[in-house]
Amino acid sequence: MDQTFSRRDFLKAAATSTAVLSTLHSSPLLDRLLPQTSSDSSRPGRILDCHVHFDDKNPNFIDDLVKLCNRLNMSACVLTPYAHRRIVAEAAHRYPMEIIPMGFVELDASDASQQVKEFRELNYRGLGELEFVKKPFTDPGYFPVYELANEYAWTVLFHTGIVLRKKFDEPENVASYRMRAFHLEEIARRYPRITVIGAHCGNPEYEWAAEVARWNPNIFFDLSGSTLKKFKDRLTDFRRVFWWSGTEEGTRTPNNDSSAFSKLVFGSDTSLDSVESVIGQYRALFQACGVPDSTQKLVMGGTLSKVFKLSH
Repeated sequence: MDQTFSRRDFLKAAATSTAVLSTLHSSPLLDRLLPQTSSDSSRPGRILDCHVHFDDKNPNFIDDLVKLCNRLNMSACVLTPYAHRRIVAEAAHRYPMEIIPMGFVELDASDASQQVKEFRELNYRGLGELEFVKKPFTDPGYFPVYELANEYAWTVLFHTGIVLRKKFDEPENVASYRMRAFHLEEIARRYPRITVIGAHCGNPEYEWAAEVARWNPNIFFDLSGSTLKKFKDRLTDFRRVFWWSGTEEGTRTPNNDSSAFSKLVFGSDTSLDSVESVIGQYRALFQACGVPDSTQKLVMGGTLSKVFKLSH
């Protein structure tokens, strides 16, 4: 993924945070073990961060995340490795408005489908961030995972675009071309019940990402990573990428919003102490590109709050 080394450690590290929303089928075991506690879901303008990796190097991660969510009026999709699935499910049950559980699986694992089924049993809401694949995302070997996600009507977050290199003196089977944004088109068309999110908006192939989203109502992209940093002085360029606002040159959008920017969702993909800075980067983009207030609300949480059936 297009991030710093400390961010990369998140994926290697696993998870102990995440969430089951109020509309989930609750687990009887968890009902007995843990009380449900949550902030007031009626507060307007709630942010939904679709891209939070758990940091197992921080023993207070869940507490820190919940405090951050309460302070920012935010819910977080916490991307959870399989090894930590039960810990995160329990935390999600305690904080159903703050934490949304998303399960990470390696698509090339021989038991990937079984892992997905176990995530489902624990009331997870989707998968992510899927990455470091040995074949392109559209390889038929990955279809059983997508078929389950489609059956469950899940949200699936895919890495798209350039991916950082973990090892500099060892060979590794990693290549960004396998995770190009245009691969998501086939997945979205084959599996229309999946809400597809592409992390990093295909960096640097932003136009491919936008065009794929334009004609597929179930595809969205986040702008996490280095994009909003490197475009800091030329954010208006994105008006040429998301160009079809107010035209008939697209497909159904949330709330029938006429802005092309409604195909974006908020994702931070950073440490907890930097989430606010990413919010500021999104706000700067909105200002530079003249994004309407109603569209901003969709991007920052309205769209995915509906997907996850959160009060918003």
